[in-house]
Amino acid sequence: MKYIETPIGYLNCYLVSRLCKSAFSRNFIGATMERIRLAFGVAALLIVMWFGREWVSVQNFLDQYSEVKNIIRDQYALSLLIFFLSYVGSVSLSLPVASTLTLMGAALFGWITFPIVITAATSGALVIFWLASTVANKFFFERATDTLEKVRAVFHQSPIRWLLMMRLVPFFPFWLVNIIPALLKMRQRDYVFATVLGIIPGTAIYVSVGRGLNTMLSQGLSPQWSITENPEIWVPLILLGIFFAVSALISNRQKKEFHEC
Repeated sequence: MKYIETPIGYLNCYLVSRLCKSAFSRNFIGATMERIRLAFGVAALLIVMWFGREWVSVQNFLDQYSEVKNIIRDQYALSLLIFFLSYVGSVSLSLPVASTLTLMGAALFGWITFPIVITAATSGALVIFWLASTVANKFFFERATDTLEKVRAVFHQSPIRWLLMMRLVPFFPFWLVNIIPALLKMRQRDYVFATVLGIIPGTAIYVSVGRGLNTMLSQGLSPQWSITENPEIWVPLILLGIFFAVSALISNRQKKEFHEC
């Protein structure tokens, strides 16, 4: 499926159309700071949408690893900022590159990637939460009505527990998990708490794998042939496999309960 055909892709088109319409209104000169921020935000998101997937290529990363490491040594703070903003953008757009970015960041920056990813992923999720709560509430509500009716009762029993489980187990698409709490009026601080807590385990494992990848690349080894010889790689991979296996079991159980509703 092309990105533009996803709900988040449609949302970007919707926001752009609103901005274009406002640009020709009489009140455009006196636009609020919120509208200006929205304009810049949409522009940034569109740039990531069109070019992000080309930049986030594993093969390109492996080919340019040494060169990128040298650039980071010279411009460390700026590189961290670019990585952070790229991650926020990818999560805001629900682009399927977050795992790859986490591995790359861990290989390039080390364990500092862990708090950066947690912060960036939460910030990106908050962008969608804010949109679903405000300017795009009607847009998202119309597209999630059926799902909302099925999860409403369970969600209101314990919003934090529901969101925490959704972060740990990918039962619904990531963009849908971000907007359901907003549409069902979850408190923002609870949303942030459950998001942070829920993404910690997976992020820690991915960062561990990325650190092992850095060790191999620094020694000039090929990841394809060195995994079994490097415990920094295969131990986190085993943990990742267990994590996905448990998630799959829980997800299958939830799907049965969901369809029985």
